[in-house]
Amino acid sequence: MLVQLAKLLKIILRFQLESSCQCEYNYLEKWCKPSNRREEVVSSLLVIALKKLYQLNKKYFVKIWACLFILAVFLNLFYLQPIKWEQFQTIFSKDKTNSSTFIAVLVFGIFFFVINDIFLAKFSYSGRVPKIGKDGKEISALEWLKLHSISFLIRSVTPFSIGSEPYIIWWLKKRGIPLGRGASIVSSLTVSWFLAQGIITWPSFIYLHAQGNWTPNEAEHKYYWMMLLGLLVDFVSAVFVFSISYSKRVHYFFAMTKYKLNSFLKLGNSQTICDIKWKYINNKKFKKNFKRVFFNVVTFRSIIVFTIQNILNYSLFSLISAAMSGNWDNFFNNFHIINISTTSNNFVPTPGSEGSIQFTINKMTALTSTAPVNGELLQSSGNPDSLSESIFLWRWSQKYQPLLLSSLFLSSYYIYFWIKSRIKQSRVKKDTYPELTSLYTVSDSLALRS
Repeated sequence: MLVQLAKLLKIILRFQLESSCQCEYNYLEKWCKPSNRREEVVSSLLVIALKKLYQLNKKYFVKIWACLFILAVFLNLFYLQPIKWEQFQTIFSKDKTNSSTFIAVLVFGIFFFVINDIFLAKFSYSGRVPKIGKDGKEISALEWLKLHSISFLIRSVTPFSIGSEPYIIWWLKKRGIPLGRGASIVSSLTVSWFLAQGIITWPSFIYLHAQGNWTPNEAEHKYYWMMLLGLLVDFVSAVFVFSISYSKRVHYFFAMTKYKLNSFLKLGNSQTICDIKWKYINNKKFKKNFKRVFFNVVTFRSIIVFTIQNILNYSLFSLISAAMSGNWDNFFNNFHIINISTTSNNFVPTPGSEGSIQFTINKMTALTSTAPVNGELLQSSGNPDSLSESIFLWRWSQKYQPLLLSSLFLSSYYIYFWIKSRIKQSRVKKDTYPELTSLYTVSDSLALRS
């Protein structure tokens, strides 16, 4: 009796599962079922071109995106935010640039990339990435340097400093970390970065209010709200990244969107709707991965590391500005202004060039009662270029110099391994066909005799 009851229950459960899947399948078929007009759209040249482009992207993914990345670097360096080399001659022709204080600040700027983007960035991964890779060998310092150089290079040439996350996930996967856990690590680091940015920026914003420095007039009042909106962008971005990593409905939505797009373009789907629903609704593995990675002491340590990075970044500008003007009284005001300007710069649709930052700083100068950034120098000397020179040196130390060093390192790295692989291939051919090698030797000797 119990055996028959168990069999009956098994049949009922199987019927419910099949009916549920069939219901969802019928719904999708109804959604994707082309009408006469839909058939014309599918058969149009535009849809066919999209289909071919999609297949080409899947086949030559690395090559296509490598070419697009090189094009983005070229456009960024020569058109979007070109390096103004003539600024060096203007800056170092001044008397104050020969002082020991300015030279000390300049040396700190030279080593800023190593301190901030190599050493501290490496420390932010400790506790998340095992020291031993999947091949049983310890991850070398060269591999870490390659990771930070490439990720910095990608962040430098993409708008709003995005785009390095897929490469970091790929790098972690190559080191034996599963794809789901790698995505959780990157999401956790991204949320930690936004939290560290808020820990630094919002106290500066509140401090200027508490000191009564904000005096927005009617003409500049709109820029105050634009800067506040720029600060809120970071908060919204942090919530968005956290919700993507934590909410299963968001993952299900993206998976279904991809499924419907493949069905619309008549491309094959490796998963059914039931598989997608089980993977993202019933299965909570990715959520457990994120909770395991994010809610621990390591995240707290990452937030501290990112906070130190931000403090060093904004302090570098304050040091450069004070060393060039010779006035150290506005050091903390400079820190608050560059802090708020950089973060609120999100509303300016450029890749963080010094021109947009200078625009934001100028508006903040008009919004505050004190002249914060080189204000006395601007008023006394009447030189409006002092602010742009300070911003240029700051951008050179924290963006342009590391960008050029990263490009030089990566070019040398890949050229070296390309030459090494070519030499190895030639040796393999000689070892595989020794009779050809002897034939070449005889031919060479005959040619010499003749």
